[in-house]
Amino acid sequence: MQGFLESVNSVIWGLPMLIFFLFTALRFTFKSRFFQIRGFSEMLKSTLGTILKKNNEDGVSQFGAFCSVLGACIGTGNIVGVATAIYSGGPGTVFWMWVSAILSMMTAYSENYLGIKYKRKDKYGNISGGAFSYIENGLKMKGLAKIYSFFCIGSVIGMGNLTQSNSISQSLKAGFNVPEIVTAIIVTLLVFIIIKGGIKRIADFGTIVVPLMTTFYLIISLWVIFKHREAVIPCFINIFKEAFSFKAVNGYGIYKAVRFGISRGVFSNEAGLGSSTILHSQVENVSGEKQGMWAMLEVFIDTVFLCTFTAVAILVSTDYTALFGAELSIKAYSTIGTIGEKGIALLTTVFAFTSLTSCSFYGEKGVEYLFGKKHVDLYKFLYGVFSFIGCINPPKIIWTFADICNGLMAVPNLFAINVLGKEIEYK
Repeated sequence: MQGFLESVNSVIWGLPMLIFFLFTALRFTFKSRFFQIRGFSEMLKSTLGTILKKNNEDGVSQFGAFCSVLGACIGTGNIVGVATAIYSGGPGTVFWMWVSAILSMMTAYSENYLGIKYKRKDKYGNISGGAFSYIENGLKMKGLAKIYSFFCIGSVIGMGNLTQSNSISQSLKAGFNVPEIVTAIIVTLLVFIIIKGGIKRIADFGTIVVPLMTTFYLIISLWVIFKHREAVIPCFINIFKEAFSFKAVNGYGIYKAVRFGISRGVFSNEAGLGSSTILHSQVENVSGEKQGMWAMLEVFIDTVFLCTFTAVAILVSTDYTALFGAELSIKAYSTIGTIGEKGIALLTTVFAFTSLTSCSFYGEKGVEYLFGKKHVDLYKFLYGVFSFIGCINPPKIIWTFADICNGLMAVPNLFAINVLGKEIEYK
C-alpha cells in the first residue's frame, strides 16, 4: 500500500503541480507589486494593531479566527512536517519552503479576499463562505465547487486529522512512553468534546492555547540553537548549497528539495488549498483586504518564522537521515536534556490537537455544502473515529495519504483564484 500511495503522490506532486503553485504565487506577487514586501508594515498595522477587535457579541473575532487558522497551521507541519521534509529532501528543502512561503503570502491574500467577497448567508442564517462560495458564485461552477468540497473533506481527514492524531500518538510514545491505544482513546474523547461546541469553542480554545505554546516553542528552539551555536553558520551554508545541488541528501537533488519544500510548506501554511478561507469568512463586517492581510501574516509566522526555528534546531543538533517525523524532532530537542525531549513532545501534542480541532470545522463546512446540515453530526462522530485510527497506524503511510489529498484539494482552488484574479484588489 505504501508503495502504491508513493507512486500516486509522485504523480500528483510532480512538476506540473509545482509549476501551478509557483505560477499562482508569482502571478499575484507581480500583480500586487510585491505587496508582501512593500506592504509589510501596513499588514502588521492592519492585523496585530487591531488584535482585540470583535465584530459582534456572538461572532468570531479577527484574532480568534487568526488563532484558529494559525492553530490549524502550527502543529505537525511546523515540527513534524519540517522534520519529514528534511529527511526526505535534505537541508535544501528549507530554502524552498522559504521561497514558497514568501511568494504564497499573496496566494493566501488572494483566496481570502475572494472568500470574503463571495460569502453568503444560507437559509438558516449561517455564514457560507470560503472557496465553496467563490467557485460556485464567482466561477458559476457549482459542480466544481462540489468536487472541491469532496477533496476538502479528504484533505481534512488526511492532513487535519490522521497526521495530527498520529503525531500526538508518536510524540507521547517517544517522549512519555504512553501506549498508542491509550492516546487514541483520550484524543478521541477530547475531540468529541471540543468540536461538539462548534466554531466559537474552537476559536476560544485556539485564542488561549496558540500564543502560550508558541512562546514556549520559541524558547526551547532558541535554547537548542544556542547550545549548538558553532554549527549555525555551517547549517545555513548547507541549506543554500543543497537547495541548488544536483545530488543532495540520499542521492536526491534539487527536484526533491523543491518538491518537498513546496509540499511541506503547503502542508504547514495551507496557502493555495483554500482551507483558511472557510474560517476567515466567519468574521463579519470586515473587508477582503483586511482579512487577506491576516492570511498573509499567518503564512509568514507559520513558515518563514516558526518552521525556520525547527529546521535549524534539527540541522545543528542531530543526524537528520537517521529518524523520521516526530522521532527526529524529539531527538534534536533532547540534546538540551529532559526539558527539550519532554517539551517538544508536549508541544507537538498540543499544537497537533489545535490543528485537529480547527481543521474539523473545514470538513464540517465541506459536508454541509455537499450533503446538508443534517449530516454534520455524523461527520463529527466519524471525525473522532478517524482520530482514533490515526493514533494507531504507521506514520509514513499517513503522511503520504495527506500529501495526496492536499494536492487534489489545491487544483480546483488554484484554478478558481487564477480565473477570478482580476477581481482582487490591493492597498
